[in-house]
Amino acid sequence: MMNPEKQLSDLLQEWTPNAEPDSGFNRSVWARIEAAESSGAMGLSFFSWLQRLAVPRIAATCVAVALFGGILVGGMQARSSEEERYLLSLKPFASVTHAH
Repeated sequence: MMNPEKQLSDLLQEWTPNAEPDSGFNRSVWARIEAAESSGAMGLSFFSWLQRLAVPRIAATCVAVALFGGILVGGMQARSSEEERYLLSLKPFASVTHAH
C-alpha cells in the first residue's frame, strides 16, 4: 500500500496549470488598484476613521486628548460659575450680564 502523502506529492509535482489569464487581466487589475488608491486619497470615510481608531496607540491618544479637553472645558465652566456666584454675593439682586 502506498503512502497517501507520497501519492499527493507525486501528483502535485506532475501537475502543470493550463489556464492562461485573458489579455485584459493585467489591465483590469491595475485599473482596480489605481481606483482604490485615488478614492482613498480623495476622502476618508467614517469607517476608515473607525478602523484607524482600532490601533491602540491612536485610540489611547484620542482618549487622552478628549480627557484633557474635557478637563479644560470643565475647569473653564467651573471658574465662570464661581465668578457668577461671587458677583451675586456682592449684589444679590443684580443679574449677572457680563460677557463670557
